[in-house]
Amino acid sequence: MAKIRSRQVRHGHVFSPESRAMFAYLDGKLGYSDVNSLEAGKFFPAAAAGLPDPLAPTDIVNNTPPADGQLASGGFPAALFLDEPGTDWRKHPVRGGDVIEFSWNYAAIHATRRWNYFITKRDWDPQRKLSRDQFEAEPFYRVEYLLQPFWEHEDGLWPPAPTKHEVVLPERDGYHVVLAVWEVANTGNAFYQVVDFEFGAGGGQRPTPPTGLQASEITTSSIELSWLPSSGALPIDFYSIYRGDRLLAKIDADSTRFVDRPLDPDTEYVYYVRATDIEGGQSGRSETLAVRTLGDGEERPPKAPTYLHSMGETAHSVHLMWGESTGSHPIRLYRVYRNGVPVGETAPSRLEFVDTGLAANTEYRYFVAAVDSRDWLSLPSNVLIARTTGDTGVRPAWETGVNYAVGDEVSYQGSAFRCLQAHTSNPAWTPDETINVLWVEIPARRAAVNSAR
Repeated sequence: MAKIRSRQVRHGHVFSPESRAMFAYLDGKLGYSDVNSLEAGKFFPAAAAGLPDPLAPTDIVNNTPPADGQLASGGFPAALFLDEPGTDWRKHPVRGGDVIEFSWNYAAIHATRRWNYFITKRDWDPQRKLSRDQFEAEPFYRVEYLLQPFWEHEDGLWPPAPTKHEVVLPERDGYHVVLAVWEVANTGNAFYQVVDFEFGAGGGQRPTPPTGLQASEITTSSIELSWLPSSGALPIDFYSIYRGDRLLAKIDADSTRFVDRPLDPDTEYVYYVRATDIEGGQSGRSETLAVRTLGDGEERPPKAPTYLHSMGETAHSVHLMWGESTGSHPIRLYRVYRNGVPVGETAPSRLEFVDTGLAANTEYRYFVAAVDSRDWLSLPSNVLIARTTGDTGVRPAWETGVNYAVGDEVSYQGSAFRCLQAHTSNPAWTPDETINVLWVEIPARRAAVNSAR
């Protein structure tokens, strides 16, 4: 009988959730050094050697990546049994949309370029050995270090031990495999770890991670954060705000702003946000945001314009309006950005802008910044997502089983409504029954004007 070893944190592999190699180690089928030796050329799913890194061309070019049929073992002789096909591998029970913490540790730490996570295709065949055509061509999750060249940034490219990634699993059913790959900058190799999962029913209910996290105001002792709402099959209940890995606060879903105070001057803080729906389903993390408070006596830029919103959309225009910015110096103008590019400016007394020449039935992202008499640019306003109407201007009738986004307009029982919170409709959530929760009624005059466009 194989000797069963106690579960310990080992180096050079994914130890949680246990990879196929980690389970083999715990069962006494692989030695400690074997688990750390599942190494081959980087840049999977590429098959050729001598390729430069597309992000960091000064990194060491790659060696030959693992061959098809040897993805689980990396071609290491003692671990070739990990490549056997079939469905008998020990699996972790999960659901699509679950947030899984992948934890790595290292026998020898290298300057790191990235970690990639690939998953098998929906129609993959577990009775075949793992091969490139069994996996999606692009990773569903990636963590990447941008500093280069690697020899000038050893500290910045040195991963923490252990390294932990909170990964949102894609939607899948049944047995699937995740291939986790740690790519090294200062060698031609990567380390390959296969993790087996059994996807159960009930996935697809998790909220999307909040997006657009930004600092809307910074002082010497406080940072105001804002973000765009999450969406999902169920209404969002609250948002959780984290500084570092510490939970700061939970706020109701009707707010997407939070002020962190008191803070130290001239100090960097890192934040992320998560959404939780009414049944407790939790999203993955938003993108992290690093913000530094102002130093004592430091000159400040203008405050961010507030409450950017749309006064109406046509097939080819969006009418924007916002609240004024203030600061220690007079505001000279407001600059309007569409999809990150400046598209117009207004005088300081004019807090509105009509963006024209747009495509019909198209989504656009806007923010506004103030420029003061010193030409200092403020922090951006909140990000607004607006969609132009179709050329007909006719609102569709409300229906059940539809994924409605914030700002969508529908007609229902002779009235017009605009969606306040992204959700999937059902018979109990009609617009008139969820007024000011999921929908807001558009006044008859406004509805008539829109219909005439």
